[in-house]
Amino acid sequence: MEAESPAGPRKETILLVDDDDPVRAFVREALESEGYSILDTGDPLEARRMVTTRTVHLLLTDVVMPRMNGLELAERVEAASPTTKVLMMSGFMTPAMKATGRTILSKPFTLDALLRAVREALSGRSPFRRPDPR
Repeated sequence: MEAESPAGPRKETILLVDDDDPVRAFVREALESEGYSILDTGDPLEARRMVTTRTVHLLLTDVVMPRMNGLELAERVEAASPTTKVLMMSGFMTPAMKATGRTILSKPFTLDALLRAVREALSGRSPFRRPDPR
């Protein structure tokens, strides 16, 4: 099944954070070709700064990174921007990561899997959402 083609530019901005340059380039190109506006960095600390100066609809972050892991980054981004949704990706899935209740896209992934996960995360239809703290 092929990914849906956009009718035009999408309104969502995605902050892509991955310290692996080839992965980040692939994901950026794929999402831009679907019309998403992409901000990207390999540095989680820079990502924290970026979310304070721009409207970000989705944080798409790797879990395992130097300086700050993706789980910690997600918590800090959510504190600074509560409406920002989070989608994580990792090549090192552990039971503890699954237990977080967060959506985690397993690497390696296909283009279709990436696009489907992004659409679901943005729409709030993701099967694994963070529990509402209320």
